[in-house]
Amino acid sequence: MQKKSILISIGLLALVGATGGALRSQDVPQTSPDSDRARHVTAIKLLRGLNTAELRYKEKHGAYATRDELAASNEFKVDLSGWSLRLNVTADGKAYDVLLEDTTDKTCDYAALTDERGVIRQSKAIDCPI
Repeated sequence: MQKKSILISIGLLALVGATGGALRSQDVPQTSPDSDRARHVTAIKLLRGLNTAELRYKEKHGAYATRDELAASNEFKVDLSGWSLRLNVTADGKAYDVLLEDTTDKTCDYAALTDERGVIRQSKAIDCPI
């Protein structure tokens, strides 16, 4: 099955440019459990919105949208600063999957995932508690 893949990395480039180079782990400010939870809630809301936008697009057009198609349709507008979003849509437009990674989480690599079924999953690096 052939897939169209789109990768968006927003915020990371600005962060590297602002520091004059790549960040080292000691340069990353520590986050509190509350700020982590707030970012996780943001990720879940973002993916819920994306699932809704994809469903609306499919109802109108008969296939799921690529990132460019969603942007052009005004179904899904969001600021992705600090996040990396990868959206894969099958060539026939009948399925998609999304990986949303927190680019500010240098310790546990938090990510949230979803697909056309609308189920949202959360993950962290294997050494981090969920």
